[in-house]
Amino acid sequence: MNKRKTAALLMASIMMLTMMGCGTASSESSPETGAGPTTDIDAGVSTGLADMPSVGISADLAADIEASSVSAISTDEPAAYASLPDDSFLYKGNVISVLNDVKTTIDALGKKDSEKTSLYTNENLYSFDSHAIEFETYKVDGEELPKCIYVIASGILTPKNICVGCSKDEVIAAYGEPNKVNDDTFSAIEYNFDDTNIVFDIYEEKVDRITIENVETSSKVVQ
Repeated sequence: MNKRKTAALLMASIMMLTMMGCGTASSESSPETGAGPTTDIDAGVSTGLADMPSVGISADLAADIEASSVSAISTDEPAAYASLPDDSFLYKGNVISVLNDVKTTIDALGKKDSEKTSLYTNENLYSFDSHAIEFETYKVDGEELPKCIYVIASGILTPKNICVGCSKDEVIAAYGEPNKVNDDTFSAIEYNFDDTNIVFDIYEEKVDRITIENVETSSKVVQ
């Protein structure tokens, strides 16, 4: 009898321990418990949300924005430039033309750096954007007329996609054989159009300055 009682007690103890063990396992897997495993899961989810969605979404958005910007530059700008006449170029979103009146051109170029007036030649020279562009005018019978625009800074494109810094060969490839070539005191190649002349000053086989000349005004200059 004693052996049977002892065995029964042992079996009861084992069953109780088993039930307690199941209860502990259930407790650990329960999301309502603040024990170790739940903390690990919470930490993992928190880290995942911080590292993956926020950073990933930002990166995707940045990539989309960058792609759209590249697309806009590669498709829209060349088309916009190509549609301009040879007397014009784009500058800070404005179309600049040596054939426009003086006020229109000055307003489009923005704030002046300086203004120089010649007492002997009736010419004014306006400088813009730290001398990136200069605008020369000529007075005839008291009226100020547009004479030349000088593009000095790189990155300002002509309608044929030429800017300061381009090679001489690139200019000729874009514009064809020049109407005039000057290789005396300095090198320059000139192209003549109906209302304008474009002169590319060349230094060490690269464009050093671009001059866009108003033919009508220049014809009125007293020599």
